[in-house]
Amino acid sequence: MASSGSGYDLSSSTFSPDGRIFQVEYATKAVENGGTALGLRCRDGVVLAVEKPVLNKMLLPNSNRRIHTVDEGHGVAVTGFVSDARQIVNRARDEAIGYDETYGTKIPPTV
Repeated sequence: MASSGSGYDLSSSTFSPDGRIFQVEYATKAVENGGTALGLRCRDGVVLAVEKPVLNKMLLPNSNRRIHTVDEGHGVAVTGFVSDARQIVNRARDEAIGYDETYGTKIPPTV
């Protein structure tokens, strides 16, 4: 059978005639190509590290940020598509602002 979706890749609940779900395969490929993010909890803080693959020689060194500040004391390390990560970071920032407005304090760092 052909390896392209040919119409069976439009939904995550549609099986191809040979029993494959192409949306799941596409997501697996995206995760494999994503890179590595690492977070270490120390006695007095957290260290975040990410792998930044050089995708293009014309890319500016500081334009491909993978570690973002959400709020004072909160940060996020991301892998995969940076545009998707920016949406998640913006949502986290909105949640932090909403928490501060509702409760009058920053989100506590404990889980």
